[in-house]
Amino acid sequence: MDKTLEFDIILNQIKQYAKSQMAKDYFANLNSGFDFEDLQDIHNQNIQMLDLILKFGQVPLGYYEDISLLLKKVDKGGTLSGLEFLEIMAQLKNVKEIEDYREDIDTLGVLEDLFDSLIYPGGLVAMIEKCIDSDGSVLDGASSELRRVRHEIISLQGSMRSKIAGLKNHYKDYLSQETYLSRNDHLVLPVKAGHKNSVAGIVHAISGSGQTVYIEPSAIVAISNQITAAKETEQLEIQKILQMLSNEVNKYLDVLKYNQEGLIEIEILNAKNNYGLTINATIPNVTRSFDEFKLLKAAHPLIKQSEVVANDIVLTSDHQTLLISGSNTGGKSVVLKTAGLLAKMALAGLPVSASFAVVPYFDNIFVDLGDEQSIEQSLSTFSSHMTRLTKITNQATRESLVLLDEIGSGTDPQEGQALAQAILEYLHEKQAMVIATTHYSKLKEYAKNSEYIQVASVEFDQEELKPTYRLLMGSTGNSYAIEISKRLGLHPDIISKSTQIKQTNQTQSEQLLEMLEKQLIEVQDEKDRIAALKKEAERKESELQRKLDRLQNEKEKLIEQAKEDANKILEAAKSQVEEVVASLQQQATLKPHQVIEAKRTLDVLKHQKEAEAIVPSDHEYVIGDVVLVKSVKREGEVVAINKKGILTISLGGLKLNAKPHEVVFKHAPLKPKTVVTGGKSVKTQSTMTYELNIIGKRYVEAMEEVDKFLDTALVNNYSVCRIVHGMGSGVLRKGVHQLLKSKKYVKSFRDGGPNEGGLGATLVYFD
Repeated sequence: MDKTLEFDIILNQIKQYAKSQMAKDYFANLNSGFDFEDLQDIHNQNIQMLDLILKFGQVPLGYYEDISLLLKKVDKGGTLSGLEFLEIMAQLKNVKEIEDYREDIDTLGVLEDLFDSLIYPGGLVAMIEKCIDSDGSVLDGASSELRRVRHEIISLQGSMRSKIAGLKNHYKDYLSQETYLSRNDHLVLPVKAGHKNSVAGIVHAISGSGQTVYIEPSAIVAISNQITAAKETEQLEIQKILQMLSNEVNKYLDVLKYNQEGLIEIEILNAKNNYGLTINATIPNVTRSFDEFKLLKAAHPLIKQSEVVANDIVLTSDHQTLLISGSNTGGKSVVLKTAGLLAKMALAGLPVSASFAVVPYFDNIFVDLGDEQSIEQSLSTFSSHMTRLTKITNQATRESLVLLDEIGSGTDPQEGQALAQAILEYLHEKQAMVIATTHYSKLKEYAKNSEYIQVASVEFDQEELKPTYRLLMGSTGNSYAIEISKRLGLHPDIISKSTQIKQTNQTQSEQLLEMLEKQLIEVQDEKDRIAALKKEAERKESELQRKLDRLQNEKEKLIEQAKEDANKILEAAKSQVEEVVASLQQQATLKPHQVIEAKRTLDVLKHQKEAEAIVPSDHEYVIGDVVLVKSVKREGEVVAINKKGILTISLGGLKLNAKPHEVVFKHAPLKPKTVVTGGKSVKTQSTMTYELNIIGKRYVEAMEEVDKFLDTALVNNYSVCRIVHGMGSGVLRKGVHQLLKSKKYVKSFRDGGPNEGGLGATLVYFD
């Protein structure tokens, strides 16, 4: 079926948008065997990815290799080569590019976890870049020993070249060439065979003619041996460096493994949705309901966009069968293929070339295009046709889509029409969805009088005498055999006679129907013209909105950058103030509280992101309330309230006084848990801080410790705790944040403040 519907060609086209072999292999083996729930997830991701590409441009992905075998090699204690480290760097370069791309995006919806699963180990990258060149060779700067031994080799090679140059001049009368050469990694003199005993040294080769002997002079053998020894030392040092780097990679095995999995998923989504953009695709709604199969403005994706004609293809519970008639070469088979191919694409998790699509979760798509005669079985066209129909009628269910081209053709028209009608009735009893094409007049009459069949025809331009490939719903078209034959040059007398015979045999109702169909075509033309104008207006509106969104994003970035620049200037000024203050303090001209107030004034000037919480104007503060102090942008706990309503707030051990309007209420005191011990109730503290330090830990080990630590903090009823992970490459920080997002009992978390460890620590708040 894949080749009949040309699904394999679609997959080959999508593969062109993939970079890695892993993603290409995915599309090469893609089929429609997804579970319904998985398919829903895939299309939700497609919606988000398509929106992402339209708003923020292409996801930056370059070529990268499958590093699974390299990771297994390292896991078993193996040593990677320089070229293998470049493969790892190719992966990490993609991770960095995507991280940078992701920074400009506020939300990624269902793609949030996928993008955030990528981790960029900056420390590992820095080590590899320091040691490995772009061609995979080990750099001199990888170690002081390697630099030393390479300088030694260069020096010895220079000495040896100078030495042999002098010997060349000394023995010039004995040489066959006035130069020295290299043989087997040794510098040699090309000595004439008759003078080989005149030059003391080691023979490394003899010319094919036997007239020249290549001798390494004894005077440079010692230097040559020193170079050989130095090169051995160089190789040992290179191996040591590569092993050291391999050990470092071993620390990031899980990170690199998950990075690869994440990159492949992102690349697959990126490839199929970029392909979707080229065919003006939409993301289909795949449903378990079989009440409707709807493809609006459906176009065959393998026909050029400038030439393809889009049609509405609709089946419903009331009209589960669509019977299409019309001229030969008029596009009936194209409609069948379009319906089948787009349904297949939807079930394979791909965008479809339509403006809107609802596709039932078909258990099978059966296809009989009538042009697949079995030569191997020596069957006639009709026999081959009936063999396929037998299989289809036996296997089709109420959850199947059946596509039948020229149903009942290839035999006597009366019997063919009877068979076709019986097959349609049988499939209707099974409640299968059916799209069929026919030339049979009797079958068209039967269809018009059947409630479950929707009739349609492919339009034929009688003035131009050529098909338009447009599908007209509610119309039963003619074959236009006489008109086509006239265009192809059939004798005028034959054309005239056949027209007379047709008119004689045609009933009054058939003549009236032909006239009505002409009027229907005119109405459809006007409808299409209006639809085209509407589509163009929508396109321009959408383009304008995208431009406005882009300008708004750029405006926000510029404002944020301006704030950052202003903050840097203030920080510089603050440093200068501190220097002046230090000088003045030595002269005892300033008191400590004046210094603190001056610094606080500078901090207030800094641009901060607005707090999310809103202060209730009538809130009555009580001891234990958690508040945000506006002036320093830090959270603290109310520990005392005096008669005038002044709040005393504890900020991690530091206390300050503030009026109610100078703070933002965050939440009420947390109720302490009561633990029964020895028959007595003991209230546990709920405001004590608790801390874990994971600096220097391996990623997996650190995540396990954090997980246990959070459970312990929850059991002990701590309201807040601190995890110290350091800044480093950022791997541990990102891992901690990912883990915290997965904990439902974690109310919120944030980076540490200036006196809380900054980006090197994370503060966690519990419900």
